[in-house]
Amino acid sequence: MKTRIITGLAYTLLAVGVLLLLQSPLLQCFIILFSVIAAYELCHSVQMKNKAMLAVSMATAALVPPILEYWPLLRERLRIPAYPLLLGYFILLLVLMLARYEQTRFSDVLFALFASLAVPGAMGTLVLIRNSARAPAEPNLAVWLVLFTLCSAWMTDVFALFAGVKFGKHKLAPKISPKKTVEGAAGGLIGAALANAGLALLFNQAILQHHKINLLAVCLLSLVIGVVSMVGDLAMSVLKRNYGVKDFGKFFPGHGGVMDRFDSITLVSPFIYGILLLEQSLGLQILYEVIV
Repeated sequence: MKTRIITGLAYTLLAVGVLLLLQSPLLQCFIILFSVIAAYELCHSVQMKNKAMLAVSMATAALVPPILEYWPLLRERLRIPAYPLLLGYFILLLVLMLARYEQTRFSDVLFALFASLAVPGAMGTLVLIRNSARAPAEPNLAVWLVLFTLCSAWMTDVFALFAGVKFGKHKLAPKISPKKTVEGAAGGLIGAALANAGLALLFNQAILQHHKINLLAVCLLSLVIGVVSMVGDLAMSVLKRNYGVKDFGKFFPGHGGVMDRFDSITLVSPFIYGILLLEQSLGLQILYEVIV
């Protein structure tokens, strides 16, 4: 317990540091670092023995977040569509499998794709969320959006834990994650919605000057996003159970690895970015509106 508390405090300080550097290129550096570690943890957890495939997966994981951020510019300058690149990468992984066929399973190729493309891509959407709200007159709007994303995932988990310990009686998914309960899930959804509402109210009253966050939209979306967060958490629990591992890694002592802490964010972050894209394409203002 002492190790968990110390690591939790260090984890909180790290998160605060990331927020302070939110408008800096260092945010992308943090995401690249975590993407590479997550790729290693995933490949290691499935006992990938093909070292070349592991190295390529980690290198690709480092490239995906910045490519995702600058893709519109790269596509315009280089005129290269995404499909040939993805197909070429898949063929490269198949070649690596054939070169070490004695120690490589086809499932390793699928995990390499997931670890090096899906997970870093999901983490990279945090930068896209930040960029979507970049405004010289209101830089703190980007801070709120990133906080909203992180809180939607982490607060659901935290409140679900406390509610489950206090009131949990009915198992939510006993064969996947025996400790999760229906009461805990309900507490997680309600707690995250209230936490996000309180955060939005703070930004409306004391921080934002030219925008107003829609509290009702935040509460309703928090409930939906909370369900998405739980799906991501349970999906990673299935993966760990299938391969007989308790934690993906030990990057955060007492808390597990990067993937253990960011498992739900791999769905939550793209989901919220999708909402922002929907707002933009339909000309709607769901989460916030300009007041000045």
